[in-house]
Amino acid sequence: MPEPRFLVRLCLLVCLATPLIFTGCGSRGDSAVPAWAKRSLASGPTVRVRLLRKSYFSRVYLEWEQDGITLSDDQGHPIPLPDGTRRVYLKMRKQKIALAFRRGKAAFRKAKRYSEVWLKVPDREVGVISVKIPERRVYRDYEAQSLRLSIKYGRMALINYLPLEMYIARVIPEEMDAEHFTLEALKAQAVVARTWSLKNMGRHKRFGYDFCDSPHCQVYKGRKQVSRRAEKAAKMTLGEVLTYQGRLAEAFYHSTCGGNTVFVEEVWGGRRIAHLARVEDRFKLGNRAYCAPSPYARWQLLTSLRRVERALKKKSVLPKKAVLKSVKVDFINRSGRVKRIRLVTNQGERLVESGDFRKILNREFGKRRLLSHFYEIQVDGQQFRVLGRGLGHGVGLCQWGARGMAQHGFSYVEILQHYFKGTQLGMDDGDHSTTRDSASTTQNSQAGKK
Repeated sequence: MPEPRFLVRLCLLVCLATPLIFTGCGSRGDSAVPAWAKRSLASGPTVRVRLLRKSYFSRVYLEWEQDGITLSDDQGHPIPLPDGTRRVYLKMRKQKIALAFRRGKAAFRKAKRYSEVWLKVPDREVGVISVKIPERRVYRDYEAQSLRLSIKYGRMALINYLPLEMYIARVIPEEMDAEHFTLEALKAQAVVARTWSLKNMGRHKRFGYDFCDSPHCQVYKGRKQVSRRAEKAAKMTLGEVLTYQGRLAEAFYHSTCGGNTVFVEEVWGGRRIAHLARVEDRFKLGNRAYCAPSPYARWQLLTSLRRVERALKKKSVLPKKAVLKSVKVDFINRSGRVKRIRLVTNQGERLVESGDFRKILNREFGKRRLLSHFYEIQVDGQQFRVLGRGLGHGVGLCQWGARGMAQHGFSYVEILQHYFKGTQLGMDDGDHSTTRDSASTTQNSQAGKK
């Protein structure tokens, strides 16, 4: 039998520990959900995205599970839905949209035709709409506040209306490997993608939407690749944008710079933009580039000089009787990118712009064989070799460089500081002028930049 003194001590320990246990549990429960996790992606201005812009299709099937979905025409007049209907079939007929509630030719013969068809989620909430286009083998789910179908230039046009932050969360995994890139790199990507979106809102305004879903704007495929890590990056940076001198900054990104980024005016011409200048993708000269682990950091094209000659003759760059003897780099810009090519033939020399040369060779050898303008050319007899670096235009954020910086311990603020000199991290407030000194991307970095 335990001694009375031992029992007294045990009771005292229990009495003292009980409040601490419950207090600890309570405080831990309150802090278990971080502040960013409580933020909603259904926020920000509504963006209009043209889906499958490059694809021709004449039929579309829409499905949904949410209650309260309504249909209307271009005048806003409601289109009655039979009770329990959660699917509609739409087909282009005589430059209008025929709407049926059953499949089959008989249903479409009796279907009423509309100039436009709107599918709307009640109270501007976000619902999930399944879009099925069998002729293109497209079966995707999209978050949407509403969907609009119309006929544009003889083609069906499907436009998705959704909140900006939801759009950003779905763009990130399409533009960056969200499951293998570090969180800080994903956060940097979120800020740059958001800044670009706000700066370019209405890019396709004359066609009735803001963005397309292709690389021309930003790749967007709805819920095809739902990434919780991408959602986390979007929520943790919710509303954050890059600003320069109180205005939204010009923000671009690319896959791999190959060692240094490019002056923006050397790619697209126009005026010089201070925060889109050449940046070394390393802490200091001589160090290994942050983007060195990229599969596109170094690449090569190896073929024969005769095949290059045939490709140039197909596009009438060389006369039919000309014999190509050599190919040389004629001019390199300040960022190290090739701007002009010199073709040496038995009939003399010709100069070709590097952009035209790249297009010709890529058509001949397959898509993306010359991955950038960052290369050198070696000709040895009939052997033609291109040794290149990087993938993409090279302006702004280097995505693989951001990954490398994040792996070296840099925060997304320091990454942005590295690639966009003189910018600040601000909150989008509608007029795009608010900046936060505490999150300035011009603060001193402990090490390198993206």
